[in-house]
Amino acid sequence: MRPVYLEFSGVNSFSETAKIDFSKLLEFGIFGIFGDTGSGKSTILDCIGFALYGNVARSRSGSIADIVNYRQDSARVIFEFEIYFEGVRRRYRVERELKRKNAAQSARLYEAKGGAWNAVSEGVRDCNATLERIIGLEQRDFEKCIALPQGEFAQFVRSARSERLKLVSRLFDLEQYGERLIKRANAAYAARKGELEVASARLEPYLGCSEEANAALGREIAALGEEYERTKAELSALRTEEQRLSALLERRRERERLLERRALLEREKAQMKQLSEELSLLEGAGAVVLAERECAKKKEQLARAEGTLRRAEEDLARAKEALGALPPFDADAAEEEIGRLNALSGEALRTEEQRKLLVSKKAELEKLERSLPSALAQISALDYEKEKDALLRKREALGGEDFLGFLETHGRAALLREEYARFCAELALLREKYPAAAPDIDPLYARYSALSEGERADIAGLKEVFSARERAREAAEEALRALEREKSRLDLASERLSNLRREIERLRGECATLAAQTENAPKFEEVSSLLRARKEERRRATEARERFTGEERQAALRLAEARPLHESAARSLKEAEERLAGLLSAGGFADAKEAEALVSRYGDAEKARERVEKYREEYAAVSRRLRELPEEALSGATEEAQRELREQIAAKEAGRELAGSQLAVKRMELAKNSEMLAQKQQLERECARLRREADTAERLKKLLEGNKFMEFAAEEYLQTVAFNASARLISLTDGRYFLRYSGGFFVGDNFNGGALRAVYTLSGGETFLVSLSLALALTAEICRKSLRPIEFFFLDEGFGTLDERLVDTVMDSLEKLKSESFSIGIISHVEELKHRIDRKLLVLRATEKHGSQIVAE
Repeated sequence: MRPVYLEFSGVNSFSETAKIDFSKLLEFGIFGIFGDTGSGKSTILDCIGFALYGNVARSRSGSIADIVNYRQDSARVIFEFEIYFEGVRRRYRVERELKRKNAAQSARLYEAKGGAWNAVSEGVRDCNATLERIIGLEQRDFEKCIALPQGEFAQFVRSARSERLKLVSRLFDLEQYGERLIKRANAAYAARKGELEVASARLEPYLGCSEEANAALGREIAALGEEYERTKAELSALRTEEQRLSALLERRRERERLLERRALLEREKAQMKQLSEELSLLEGAGAVVLAERECAKKKEQLARAEGTLRRAEEDLARAKEALGALPPFDADAAEEEIGRLNALSGEALRTEEQRKLLVSKKAELEKLERSLPSALAQISALDYEKEKDALLRKREALGGEDFLGFLETHGRAALLREEYARFCAELALLREKYPAAAPDIDPLYARYSALSEGERADIAGLKEVFSARERAREAAEEALRALEREKSRLDLASERLSNLRREIERLRGECATLAAQTENAPKFEEVSSLLRARKEERRRATEARERFTGEERQAALRLAEARPLHESAARSLKEAEERLAGLLSAGGFADAKEAEALVSRYGDAEKARERVEKYREEYAAVSRRLRELPEEALSGATEEAQRELREQIAAKEAGRELAGSQLAVKRMELAKNSEMLAQKQQLERECARLRREADTAERLKKLLEGNKFMEFAAEEYLQTVAFNASARLISLTDGRYFLRYSGGFFVGDNFNGGALRAVYTLSGGETFLVSLSLALALTAEICRKSLRPIEFFFLDEGFGTLDERLVDTVMDSLEKLKSESFSIGIISHVEELKHRIDRKLLVLRATEKHGSQIVAE
């Protein structure tokens, strides 16, 4: 990844907007960021990390909102960068904003296409996921790649093997191969062992299952099957005989039923003969009965028509009388009066609304006048500029550097004396181990022994002083924030008072206007009451006339309908009487009662004919069926023979069911034993598999004891890192030094026949070059996981203890590292470096008048 542009404001000590054009800084391969301790140099790295990951590792309390400058309500960052992604070099732009109040964060990601920025993602979650996929690194790995911790790698070079392995494990997340892997292996072994014990316990109930027991059951099942089939054949023969006997018995019973039925038919024979002779007379009697009923119906219809005609005449006379009795009513005059009252009601309603508005305005005016004294009481005198100036001077006097800067300022000499004393002890051990090197070691020992003399650093005391200063500084900053809040409160109270006075004057004017408008206006209730009375009078008069007019019209319509109906009913009655007289004469009946008596004796003529026909057919059928069932053919079919045969069948069925149940039980037992045998074989295979897995897990558990695998992986990483760092070191030292790792780091000197020497025998500049080579190699390994090349990095420390000659060595080495595709940024406060670098930024510390500022040189 290669940075292009950075813009930020409201972050840490930067209250105003700061802009950095990296495209110009990276032109010569090396650029610098210089400034006093605590000026905000490392904030640039914080802003890049915040833009890409939405988080800052150096926040004071672990809350991201702590990075917001106390003068601002939010922090804002814009970062543009280029990167190879999906085989193409792309350019992206990230915009983030962080609110102080609730730590709410917003984010947007754009990609440059066709000369414009196209949106890629929006929202914190989507942007974080997309950026991590584009960059290919988590935040902690990315920060290791762009800001090399030189002091940590110098310690890495000189540390003991155990400490070095811990560092490598932490950098490459190898802890997963240590205690965590051991716990997983132990858990796997315990799980396999427990599963084996459970499987062995499950196998115990199946110990009695065997192939021999199943074979014996099979023989018993075969014998029971033969007995079952024999009983089944005998039962089938008995059932066939029982069916034959049942059929004969049923035919005998049918003959007996037919004999009884023929006797009944013989008794009805004379009655059916008489009915057959009177069928023709019965048909005429039925027609007479129907005609008589039709005459009675027509008489009823004529009576109803006469009643309807009489009622219609009475209703019409009554409606005319009521309509003539109504009082006179002038509809046009009533409409005119109602219209006038409607207009007057509208005016009264508007006046009533103005009266209500007047009452509301007066109440609001009284409320505002009551709140005026409390608003005046909220205004107090405050000399804002004077108090703010005093607090800013107090905060400036307390300083602003971090603890490392404080140590460098107040305890640097004492700390160096401790380092010199430690180095002297190492030289003494080296002289004791290699007496031949004493002439070379003694001058160094004498020099650093003299430098180590003096008072040692009291870190605990310095930390207490620094903590006290930080508490005082926090108190001053809190007082500044409280002062700003008080000023905001007073400004708001003053503005509220002015608005209150203007609102009181406005309401007074409106109340006077409304009082003048409603003084002599009519009352809405009076006008509304009179209007309702006039409308009710009009409604009652109109409804009465409409009701009686409708009744008159309906009565006339009913009368017009009733007259033709009455005439039609009279004609129909006359026709029905004439038809009845003709039927009596044709049938030879004296009157209708004689015909009705004949019908009541025999019923409907058609049904009587059907009875006669049905009787004749049934008599013929019964006689024919009796001839088909001769008595001599059914003599052997008795109920006693059928009962004995059924008892034999029941006995055979019981024997068959007993044999069948025994056979089913044996078959179920065989199936269950076969299933249990299969389960037993499956459990035996499962136990064998679990036993093999438990043995493998136990061997793996023993192999991993004591973090052996994690140390093996760390050693492999160190071999790879040492090999890659050796190539870098050879380039930086013009082919003189190379690096080897064999339980520790050793430096080979090609100018001395490739002889190896311990790293603690190197000078400060040589140690720096070895540390730098290892740092770059480790960073390359971290980036290799993301498949992204390293295009730039920052050196954020490591130059403060170098003398002028070593600074030259370091700068010469860095000049060899830079290239068109690889740039280096140096963050430092060392003046010698500032003069050696052409492209640089100066970071100016924040003052009481402005925040930190960036100046390009």
